[in-house]
Amino acid sequence: MKLLLNMRFFENIYIISGFVNSYLIERDTYCILIDAGMSKKAKKIIQALKEQFPSKPLKAIFVTHAHQDHTAGLKTLVELYNSEVISHKKERSYIMKTEEFPTRGGLSGFLFKLLDKIVAIPACNVDKVVEDNEIIHGLKVLHLPGHTLGTIALEDIETQALFCNDIINTNKEGTKILPPEKNYALDYEQAIKSSIKMFQTTKPKVILPGHGSPILEPEESIKLYLGEYSKV
Repeated sequence: MKLLLNMRFFENIYIISGFVNSYLIERDTYCILIDAGMSKKAKKIIQALKEQFPSKPLKAIFVTHAHQDHTAGLKTLVELYNSEVISHKKERSYIMKTEEFPTRGGLSGFLFKLLDKIVAIPACNVDKVVEDNEIIHGLKVLHLPGHTLGTIALEDIETQALFCNDIINTNKEGTKILPPEKNYALDYEQAIKSSIKMFQTTKPKVILPGHGSPILEPEESIKLYLGEYSKV
């Protein structure tokens, strides 16, 4: 299935697709957002909230990790909705800009730091930090370092939807799980190990990545991924 349009999963999960996928989750009296995306994505998120969940406030925003493409739109949304910002404790200082984001060496690390200075993403306060296996707003936190120190996945307890952010990628057709992007991982080998751990400790009914298309029936794709990358 090639994802062309924003759509719903399980009635309560809405994807705002793009270079970075953002996800709105509906609860009884409020909504949650997973990843704000780039600054332009904020307008799409605001529009989606008005159209899909007009009577429910955006209570919380989860930041799966502090890379620019997942946080540039954060400040706009927080100022508009006064949302609680939630991240792993190891990402907090980078989101708040009190510490310089660590990057891998070489050209990719240099370009990452250069982009960070050019884009100049505003600092944003983190209201709550979470740790591995903590459950908050109906989501189980999985701390899976490698892509960054404090990268997290989130598992929706009710639906078993798995929000993977950049721990893995998927293809545009939504048929294959791909490894994390090597050029942007702080520790690629650890990132691979974290992706394997994620699939060994969960049984997702749908995989919702940060980049790529959702995989609606992921059991076979997970088996193929584990078979290939458990040997790495």
